[in-house]
Amino acid sequence: MNWYKKSAKQKYRKDIPKSSQGGDCYYVAGHYLMDNARNNPNLILVHGEVSGQKQISGIRYGHAWIEDGDMIIDNSNGRNLKIPKMIYYSIGNIEPDKTFRYNIEQMRRKILDTGHWGPWDLQAKY
Repeated sequence: MNWYKKSAKQKYRKDIPKSSQGGDCYYVAGHYLMDNARNNPNLILVHGEVSGQKQISGIRYGHAWIEDGDMIIDNSNGRNLKIPKMIYYSIGNIEPDKTFRYNIEQMRRKILDTGHWGPWDLQAKY
């Protein structure tokens, strides 16, 4: 089931903690991993800092996305983005050595330990 479809997303949106209302990336990426890891054990949840675009150009902030090999899946804030990793990292000015990567079991442990969807290890200003 693709929980992130519009009707389902509206259903789940009310469950996003208020501290995450500025964006839903941690929640959405985490749920995507939970919903799809059984069929694709190579999926990895990534937390990192990205550079903003358009109105927030140049501002760096924490973000979450999914890596599937050399492809990125980013369904945050209603998007349905599938893009090559090299392009995504370039556009977002992402420093790979400053990202935190989690497989499904590591993500589950972090959620149980912290009680939230993230970020867990990333120390982003925004």
